[in-house]
Amino acid sequence: MNRNGQEPALGTFPVFLDPRGALGAAEFAGLPFQPRRMFWIFDVAPDETRANHGHRECEQVVFVETGSVTGFTLDAVGARFEFSLAPGDWVYVPVRHWLQINTFSPNSVVGVLASHPFDADEYIDSPDDLNS
Repeated sequence: MNRNGQEPALGTFPVFLDPRGALGAAEFAGLPFQPRRMFWIFDVAPDETRANHGHRECEQVVFVETGSVTGFTLDAVGARFEFSLAPGDWVYVPVRHWLQINTFSPNSVVGVLASHPFDADEYIDSPDDLNS
């Protein structure tokens, strides 16, 4: 939990399967914030990690479009929240939580919905600085 009382949480976007393939959809009304930016992560080399930072102001929902990932968040007191995501699954990352995505399956694509536009100045570059 951070000083705002927020904790990471898991959820699932619906994924519809039929003979033509799969379709995933997100209804923003059910999210903890209104997204203002989206980006995606793909072609991650084996044994690489992504994210490795926190945010002072930006909340995120990290979700898997294809493939699978594992990772964790840390809060300011060191509480660790581990997750494993498959297509449609998401994890909510509150402000002042360190995020690390550890394992990417081959050809995985991870989407991120963010509550704020990109601003490198609001990044937290060390888990030790989550309260500063």
